[in-house]
Amino acid sequence: METKHFSHRHPLVFVERLEGEGEKELLCSGCEESVLGICYKCSVCDFFLHKSCYELPQEIQHPMHPNHTLVLQKPSEKPIMFKYCDACLETCKKCFYYHCNSCCFDLDIKCASHWRNNANKDHQHVFHHILKQIQFTCEACGEERKDIASQCSICQLLIHTKCAHFPQTIKTVAHDHSLTRTYSLNQAKEQLYNVFCKLCYKKMDTKYAAYYCQECDYVAHLPCTYDKWLMDGAVDISVTLDAQFEEISLEESGVVGELKHFSHQHNLCFGDKEIDQDDKFCEGCGQLILDSFYKCEQCKFFLHERCAKLPKKKQHLLHRHPLTLDSRDDCMFYCSACKHPHRGFSYRCDECYYNLDIQCISLPETFKHEGHQHSLFLAISSMEKCKACDSSSHSYGAFYEPVFVCTECDFVLGFECASLPLEARYETHLLKLTYTVEDDSGEYYCMICEEKRNPNHWFYYCEKGGFAAHIGCISGSWSAYTIVVILFIIKL
Repeated sequence: METKHFSHRHPLVFVERLEGEGEKELLCSGCEESVLGICYKCSVCDFFLHKSCYELPQEIQHPMHPNHTLVLQKPSEKPIMFKYCDACLETCKKCFYYHCNSCCFDLDIKCASHWRNNANKDHQHVFHHILKQIQFTCEACGEERKDIASQCSICQLLIHTKCAHFPQTIKTVAHDHSLTRTYSLNQAKEQLYNVFCKLCYKKMDTKYAAYYCQECDYVAHLPCTYDKWLMDGAVDISVTLDAQFEEISLEESGVVGELKHFSHQHNLCFGDKEIDQDDKFCEGCGQLILDSFYKCEQCKFFLHERCAKLPKKKQHLLHRHPLTLDSRDDCMFYCSACKHPHRGFSYRCDECYYNLDIQCISLPETFKHEGHQHSLFLAISSMEKCKACDSSSHSYGAFYEPVFVCTECDFVLGFECASLPLEARYETHLLKLTYTVEDDSGEYYCMICEEKRNPNHWFYYCEKGGFAAHIGCISGSWSAYTIVVILFIIKL
């Protein structure tokens, strides 16, 4: 029975055994290998195909080029049209090959058939460089670009050369437990859905590689986890975060209800919230005192109880070194998270001149802000713009900055806006942080600088006086202790 094949002009006949061909070696026109048994042959000319070559699919999806379909091609008869296999770099002049019409990617059938989908099996990957830049999607990070590739000789896993260098197990300051690398997250962790990287809080594609914790549900992208920023040798990453907290007990003065605090020369007495009619502000965080506190009977010095009992040292996700509590009552400092000037307490790094004010270091990794309907998560590495002010990390000369992100929509909130007080005082106006325009007039101005306001940006507004102002104009007028702050964080 005769049949047709796209690669040959004559009909082919299926034969189970070749007879009468003499002693000459017969080669398959599809793969250039010897034909010894079952095959298809042409009764007109010397054209032979292995049964397996005859049955090759016309189109395939291949992991070396997953974004486009590859189409089976016959070898060209013209030397100028010869193709080169992007895997082995050999010409495809004598055998079938697969070709991408979109980007001129070529793969001979030998290289195409060598791939086996066993990348998730437990073996030590042995990577070899493909010494030519090719366009491909890395099976580790999922990024497609033209790059030098590395391929595992055992399972044919194809990844960027830099991705081949990620260690099997790491320990970072961002998590208590060791993290294990897997080249397919959905194989390592069962029942995964809506998975987000715990560092950048972008949704993860579980068919690609990741670091995961075998003891809890912590997962993260390879590049996010294995960043020098997180892996700096100054931190002993073999020690858990809890072990790096140094709780310093307050020195009791010997008098009931009194204590001696490092930030003040006199003993402090415990007080209650009914102090008097005047506003009193904490010397530690600058916030209005509305609950229990400590005060100095000899001078006007006040501390929230929570600020008086802050630990002397903290390890924070935003910085690679331990941070030490310091008192800056005689000078200003800039918070490295919100970029605002402050006086009072800060957590500082002795090695890097890194500072976090009390409000920023107190922001939990997950919280609910009244300016957004969904929960927000701390992403330590992001290039996204803040939705409250349209600024990005580039404003401060950096490529990546910590922000708070929403995993249910595209809302992003920078530290500068996340730490804004919900209420502030300007002259006689009590202003409320406002997230939408106050009216539909179409013209919006700042009452301080008299410049136009962007209606999409947050601003401060006094409804009683019809007074609206840029956040920057209000924050520029703040002195250390003229801010009325309302606690706006709701811990989940």
